[in-house]
Amino acid sequence: MFARLIPELLSQHNRVCLPGMGSFVAVEQPPRLVKKGRLIKAPGRAVLFSVKESWNDEWLEQAYAAELNKSMPKPEDEAAASRNLSLCLEQARREIAQFVVVVKIQFRKSGVFEIPGFGTMKSDDKEQVAFYQSPDCSIDSQAFGLPDLAVKPLGAVAPVEKLHATRSAARSQRKISGLAYALLGVLLWLVILAMMALLFRKQLTPVLERLLYTPEERSILHSQGSN
Repeated sequence: MFARLIPELLSQHNRVCLPGMGSFVAVEQPPRLVKKGRLIKAPGRAVLFSVKESWNDEWLEQAYAAELNKSMPKPEDEAAASRNLSLCLEQARREIAQFVVVVKIQFRKSGVFEIPGFGTMKSDDKEQVAFYQSPDCSIDSQAFGLPDLAVKPLGAVAPVEKLHATRSAARSQRKISGLAYALLGVLLWLVILAMMALLFRKQLTPVLERLLYTPEERSILHSQGSN
């Protein structure tokens, strides 16, 4: 009964108290990756257990009393209905208190208490209690109308180091190619200049003489050439 009532109450409220132990608390969870990154869980609510949340909200007593009242004989009037409800509430409180005693005894024996279909409670030496919600139990199965999303892995991705090495090699190759083209351009210009010098050597001779020799040296050269 409690395995059904507690999740139902948590789907409507933020907490459900186990008197004398603490409370189940519903917390909001953002989207998250599970199953090694192969599933994106939709945003929703998850269940934790807090021993610090000790004040009794009476949600569980009232819900359990309402369930017990369904099995009571039909009351003849409102007074009888009120008496039946009071009796059911007292019985609910007794049975919940007995349930808490059973949980504590089990904690002392093994530190673990399972609520089938809801989850598992675990206690440590410091009397802290952790709750592990069952995968089959959800207090908000369609949070915000979003389903869980399966993620299909892509093909193998090259490591970052390999990508950097590839880019560096490409940049080096481009630099080498640019230097080779520059050298070829210089050699081509030298060849062109040499060919022009051969073709126009007669026209270029006076210019070269003016650049290379003084007037006295040019006159000596011309006198020797005439001899």
